[in-house]
Amino acid sequence: MGSLYYRGLPMSAREAKRTLTPELFGRFLRWLSSNDELAIREYQAIREKLVRYFTHKGCADPDELFDETVDIVVRKIETFTEFPAPLAYCYGVAKNVWKSQRRNPPPVPLIEDFASPVDPDRDTREQEARCLERCLDFLSFSDRKLIAGYYQGDRRDKIETRRILADGAGGANALRIKLCRIRKDLRICIVECMKRSVN
Repeated sequence: MGSLYYRGLPMSAREAKRTLTPELFGRFLRWLSSNDELAIREYQAIREKLVRYFTHKGCADPDELFDETVDIVVRKIETFTEFPAPLAYCYGVAKNVWKSQRRNPPPVPLIEDFASPVDPDRDTREQEARCLERCLDFLSFSDRKLIAGYYQGDRRDKIETRRILADGAGGANALRIKLCRIRKDLRICIVECMKRSVN
């Protein structure tokens, strides 16, 4: 996923796509400080601390939850009658985001990550599942164990499993990079397998 930039500051494609337009992002930075350089430094410090907070809580995608936190904060800025300390306020919102995510964890069965983006018929979904099984067999033992472990368990068990996997992979960021590579290999393999099934 490529990065976009606003005032030299990286914005994820997800941020750009949702509520963080350059105007809203600029408003968020001005809330942090009227000085551009100080605002950017403050933003980077808040991002680092909140991503670390979500990682420590065992969240599977700390960057996603940080983006969600900033989305909420940006919408609230206009309603402020008093201006709270930015870091403390962002932490408060982050805690609520984390609690909400714990109550309603998004379902992520393995096949959903590799299925067609459109609504396929039942036969297509079954073929995708068969292709996924075949493609998993082509992975190395360690990659297959990693991706299977990442998707196993339910709710609290899944969070704990992912925390253990992150520790074993050298941290949450290293785990995300490895999973991204494995998913990419699987998607390529599944597309090829589906093409062969049609021919």
